Amino acid sequence: MKLRIDLNEPGIRAKVTSDRFGLFVSHEWKRLINSYTPRDEGIMMQTAKVRPWEIEYIQPYSAYQYYGEVYVDPQTGAAGFLTDEGWKSRLGVKKVPSGRPLQYQKNNPYATDHWDEKAAKAGQLDKLYRTLNNGLRSGQF
Repeated sequence: MKLRIDLNEPGIRAKVTSDRFGLFVSHEWKRLINSYTPRDEGIMMQTAKVRPWEIEYIQPYSAYQYYGEVYVDPQTGAAGFLTDEGWKSRLGVKKVPSGRPLQYQKNNPYATDHWDEKAAKAGQLDKLYRTLNNGLRSGQF
């Protein structure tokens, strides 16, 4: 018995490297990692820019949330919170890492730093692969 497999490699490559496919990947991945993304009012998630192969969290505090470390004013040691006495951090001063981890709100039990990596380890990447394979099999791309 002979078996012959014809593989349209250029056609497959064109599908999986297209901006259309990349945009689908980004939207789907953002959906799958949302429950791991820290949020208070959800502004960071709502304003994220989704482009082919890229999710960009644009809020000024996004990097602090992602790396999960409190950054402080190097002179005052304050994290920039407003108190009854006023701001404890000087405006415009570049903050430095404090070595203290951020404490995420308890209303989102999965919220964490490095949320994409943690979501992947929790099985969300496998879900992404299944969804992408289904889309390719169904002719969606």
